[in-house]
Amino acid sequence: MRQRSDEVWVFNGEGYEKEKIASEKLLRFICENPAGRASLLYLSTRKATSRLYGMYCRTKYSARAIPAFIRDYQVDMSGCKETYGSFAEFFTREKDGICFPEAPGLLGSPCEGLASVYSDIDPEALYAAKGSMFSLAELFGNQALAESYRGGAIVRLRLTPVNYHRMHFFDDGVITGTKTIDGALYSVNPLALSRIARLYCRNKRALIQFSSENFGDVVLVEVGATFVGSIVHCFESGERVSRGQQASYFMPGGSLVLLFFRKGAYNPCESLLNQTAAGFETKVAVGTPLGCGLWGGASR
Repeated sequence: MRQRSDEVWVFNGEGYEKEKIASEKLLRFICENPAGRASLLYLSTRKATSRLYGMYCRTKYSARAIPAFIRDYQVDMSGCKETYGSFAEFFTREKDGICFPEAPGLLGSPCEGLASVYSDIDPEALYAAKGSMFSLAELFGNQALAESYRGGAIVRLRLTPVNYHRMHFFDDGVITGTKTIDGALYSVNPLALSRIARLYCRNKRALIQFSSENFGDVVLVEVGATFVGSIVHCFESGERVSRGQQASYFMPGGSLVLLFFRKGAYNPCESLLNQTAAGFETKVAVGTPLGCGLWGGASR
């Protein structure tokens, strides 16, 4: 199946396909070539570069790139408008007809992307990619909060530039806290993850503490990536939110969402565990079942 050891293959529910990576040649040059790492890598992680790119994406001229982008990367436009005034408007497009599982104890994916799951986690040694680990305390910026998730589970959702870039709440509950941690904007593609140590902990990120009705206290971490100018939240801390409600959206670029569940709160579906163990991410849409809660609304 694999033609090269560094190719990125994903499971689409029926079989395996090679990921079509936007600007793959440039990304490989940045990550694999010494000259690229010395120059383009520096530029691509600077916020000023992302701001300039974002300014261009908000102009009407950027709209010219939309038809070719949709065609070349086979973007699913079901439930979306047909025309957009800029690439930024297209990138942050809204989608109608989003549905979550009827059973509240089933975890529906909060966003579209490439999913991986990990159970019985060790907060001091979490897996990011082959040969790349990170610490939950460093990611959260909070040792006590990190320790409370020992033995729990992680859902990792990698959003590529071709995905729908809005996140929705997967359950009813209350936002108990938020925090933004400044950082760089490295790519979160596996090509970069395997070459840049502690990448998640070095990137700009937002933490959302969510007291959910069916999955307990969950921490959502939104990780910015190359050319992500900002992460926009559609809620306030302390707000009660509903399942399916829009939570946030990313401005142009790739991005990543991590969901952390406490021990005994979430049971990942077997197929996702098997694909992750085999080294494959799985394509999911918003609302795709990812497993179930083990305690429902029980006291915690």
